[in-house]
Amino acid sequence: MIKLLNQLFDLCDDITVNSNQVKKKSLFVAYQGHKFDGRNFIDSAIKSGAAAIIYEKKNFEWKPEWNIPHMAINELKKELPIIANKFYGNPSNSLKLIGVTGTNGKTTSTVWLSSCLNQLKIKAGYVGTLGYGDNINLFPTSNTTPDVFSTQKILQYFKAKKASHIAMEVSSHAIDQKRIDTLEFDIKVLTNITRDHLDYHGSIENYIKCKTSFLLEKPLSVIIINNDDPAGKIIAEQIKTQNKTLKLLTFGLENNSDLMAKKISFYNDRVAFDLHHKDEIYRFEAPIFGKYNLYNLMGVIGCLLKLEINIKDIQSVVLDLPQIEGRAEVIKRNDNNEPIIIIDYAHTPDALRNILETIKQHNSKKLTVLFGCGGNRDQGKRKEMAIIANQWADKAIITSDNPRDESPVDIIEEISRHINIPLKKFEKRDAAIKYAVEGMSSNDILLIAGKGHECYQEIKGKKYPFSDKNIALKVLEKIKK
Repeated sequence: MIKLLNQLFDLCDDITVNSNQVKKKSLFVAYQGHKFDGRNFIDSAIKSGAAAIIYEKKNFEWKPEWNIPHMAINELKKELPIIANKFYGNPSNSLKLIGVTGTNGKTTSTVWLSSCLNQLKIKAGYVGTLGYGDNINLFPTSNTTPDVFSTQKILQYFKAKKASHIAMEVSSHAIDQKRIDTLEFDIKVLTNITRDHLDYHGSIENYIKCKTSFLLEKPLSVIIINNDDPAGKIIAEQIKTQNKTLKLLTFGLENNSDLMAKKISFYNDRVAFDLHHKDEIYRFEAPIFGKYNLYNLMGVIGCLLKLEINIKDIQSVVLDLPQIEGRAEVIKRNDNNEPIIIIDYAHTPDALRNILETIKQHNSKKLTVLFGCGGNRDQGKRKEMAIIANQWADKAIITSDNPRDESPVDIIEEISRHINIPLKKFEKRDAAIKYAVEGMSSNDILLIAGKGHECYQEIKGKKYPFSDKNIALKVLEKIKK
């Protein structure tokens, strides 16, 4: 198999599972996926210039008129990580690869980590929800963790750019679908585990099991875990008792951990705290918002320490952490420099609770939350998010998120029946934002939640251009005039 694979590789300049991306000298890999069978697009790939084809052998006959080098493999899907890794030359072996998994905080943690490393003149890249690149110039990705071939191609890109460290978001889908199986992670981080993706995993137990499998495989990795997270604490105890070859570092604000934040002072736009580590105490300050982001920062500090960065250098670089697009992003402040319109990606119950609680604790204004829930996703969180809005907000505006194949009206009604604070409903999200912004008084603060950085809205299988931030800013501009 290896010999024939290498022969096919020699004929090709790139490799893809998407027939629309095939060009001259591409290697097209065709197998049966969730929605489509790639083997139905072999003819199209050949016409687009494919130089060779690898395809799933089971229940398929190669057509004699396809006069092109090819290879049939049983259970091809399982072999994809190996094929991708060999084609691109195992780039992760030449990089310090840090993988961050968890329900919330992956993007913030990885962006901050790569930013800190670049500030320290350590050339670092980022791969995740926002795309991939060096934090300044980002290229789009199709998923939080890209498909197996795109991921290897991206790592090869960073290797060619002379990057030495990569901070990568690792989603539960990527773990379950084996997209990262051949990647060699030096450090793995768990931010937290709360309800999400139950439409895919079936239960919270399966979801936790999936995250745990990533952390515990390949015992040479350093594992960094949020010890205040209930699931994280259990996993940490499991490592201590059963996997002593793993190098574990825990962090927390409450439970006894290797890294502890104490004497914490939260402000509107920053936090100050004492970091306790190895019987020493270090005073830290950082421009971050809320307790939940302090947990993200603690994980980043843990990574930097495990990368043998001097603690004084860490104290210095965290003073300049970047604002992340769509993550507690303030797009309007009042004359007293207080935030009054905030955009956040919060689309899970825990994330919505965190951002609402933080805003409420630091602001006495009347809080309006605008949100919806995605279609074709875990329906159980719709009620939970409504209850959280009741607990922390003064008013709710329920609208569409990414309805996908579901009726947006039905989703809105499913959320709204559990709302018991003043409520407005809008099927059109742009109309909801316009209403919310135009109706603000000097005593109001508005959270636009759910989509954050996203520049599209997905409806019936199509993504339409859409940006919460751009719409809100346009409304504000009209108000000024």
